[in-house]
This record gives sequence, C-alpha cells and structure tokens, in this order.
Amino acid sequence: MNTNLSLILPCFNEEKNISFIYEEFSQIPFNNNKAELILVNNGSTDNTDKEIDKIININEKLNNNIIIRKVFIKENAGYGGGIKAGLKMANGDYIGWAHADLQSPLIDFFRLYELIKDKKQIFGKGRRINNRGFDGVISLLHEKIASTVLGFEMREINAQPKIFSKDLMLLFKNIPTKWTTIDTYAVYLCLKNQIEIKEIDVIFKNRIYGESKWKNNFLIFIKHIFFNLLYLFKLRFFNEK
Repeated sequence: MNTNLSLILPCFNEEKNISFIYEEFSQIPFNNNKAELILVNNGSTDNTDKEIDKIININEKLNNNIIIRKVFIKENAGYGGGIKAGLKMANGDYIGWAHADLQSPLIDFFRLYELIKDKKQIFGKGRRINNRGFDGVISLLHEKIASTVLGFEMREINAQPKIFSKDLMLLFKNIPTKWTTIDTYAVYLCLKNQIEIKEIDVIFKNRIYGESKWKNNFLIFIKHIFFNLLYLFKLRFFNEK
C-alpha cells in the first residue's frame, strides 16, 4: 500500500510534547489513507530521542495505517534544516510540515490533504485567523516587507501546516535551512511558478510545554528579523533566477 501523506515535524527539545504529538496524530480519521509521521530530532539535548523511540515502539504493536519514523540530527541544523532532512525521507504522495509544539493542530494537515489530494501542481497552507497580539503584528510587518521585496502578495507566510504534491519537490532545489526562511522560500516559488495555492482557516494555539527558541531572547529575535530581511533580497535577486 502506497503512503498517501507524510507529515514532517522538526523537534528541538520537545520531549514533553512527543506523546501528545502521537496522541493527536493517531486520532486523525485517516480512513483508508496510509499516513507517515516523520519526527526529526534536530539536535535535542533533552530526552526527545527516547520519547520518539517510545512512540515508535507503541505504534509498531498496533494494526493501523500509521507509520512513525525518526530522523536523527546530532547538531541542530536549524528549522529549515530539520524539515529538509525529513523531506529526504518522506515517501508520501503528498508531503508537508508543521511545528512540533502543537500550536498548529495536526488535524489541519489532513484537512488540507483532503482539499488538494486530487491535484499535482498545488500547494496547501494554513491561514491564521485568531488575534496573536505582538506576534501577529510582527507577522503582518514581515508580510508587507516580503510582498514589497518579492513582488507578490505574501500572506500568512509562516502559518502552518504546509502540504504539497511530491511532484513539487522538483521545484524546491535550494531549500534554505536557517531560521524560518523555508516557509518564505516555498510560498514564493509557488507564486513565481504560478502553482495554485489553497488555504484553510486555522487557529494558532498557545504552546503548552517549552518556549520559543528565538522570540524570548531579544538578541536572537533581532538576528532573526535581520537575517530574514536579508534573505528576502537574496531570494529575489540571487537565489532563484
């Protein structure tokens, strides 16, 4: 039986979330679809790796249509680097990613799959509809700047989940690994190549465990903003001719 869809979750020090990830993913009504969950241990220094092994062992004892796979990266390769490593392992006809902190409900990934599964040249993504305070202001500012630099309306760039037909992997040749630029990269290339983009409304929840790796540190936050701005110009004028 072919794998219908693959979801990649890059995990950095997410040991407390792993069991909840599995619980949430296993409750999705996949029906006759075979689903693959790829957990990328992206240089974690806690017990994330052991927790991933636990749910793999639990799932192997069950007769279901879910596959749990692990990718191990010794040193953190960045958000995009974690996703890139997962993409190399994905077997699904449709592939995507989301955050391991469960701020984006995993059921949304399947909702998007149901929306785009009959098309090949298509990209699905979330569109956050709840008020996110300061985070929402920063996202909106980023969208405005990205739209100006890249020449397309870049809306809800970092909203999760993302999903696309594996055919589009031929389009994503220079996947960036640092910060969250992979989301900008994917959306921009789809717009530039006139790939249809479908969106669904999603609610971005509060994180239960852990904390953001960048926005709670002012210096890292400034670096994040600065690097993303530089990347916009690189993407428009140097990266993709």
